[in-house]
Amino acid sequence: MVLFDAEYIHLEYYTAHHVLVSQWYGSCSSGEYRDAVMRASRYIWKMNIPFAISDRRLLHALSRDDLRWTVTEFLMEFRQLPLRRFAIINYFDEAAADQLHYFLHNKRYPIPFETQVFEDLTSAYEWLVSVEA
Repeated sequence: MVLFDAEYIHLEYYTAHHVLVSQWYGSCSSGEYRDAVMRASRYIWKMNIPFAISDRRLLHALSRDDLRWTVTEFLMEFRQLPLRRFAIINYFDEAAADQLHYFLHNKRYPIPFETQVFEDLTSAYEWLVSVEA
């Protein structure tokens, strides 16, 4: 079920396995980025979604201001989500991949659910819904 679609992101919920998939399509403004991640969070809360995939392959590195917002303000919200597992399809942009590592491995505010980075959607989806989850 498509929850949201814009030129920079697509959010779709797969009811059979309770998985939210966000697919980024490249550049977007700061406001669009922040709105999209908060929108995805609201869907996770509202629908009590346990599994999510963020396909960020085409998303570029964040600006300094957006990175600061992500690892300070958004991280607090993200840590409270009812997720059991969160999979990320890694960026093609190396600087963006470094930013992701910083977000996921923040020692001050560790993420309380399982996270893993993948290179493809199929592997990420299979990990999310595996028996061990």
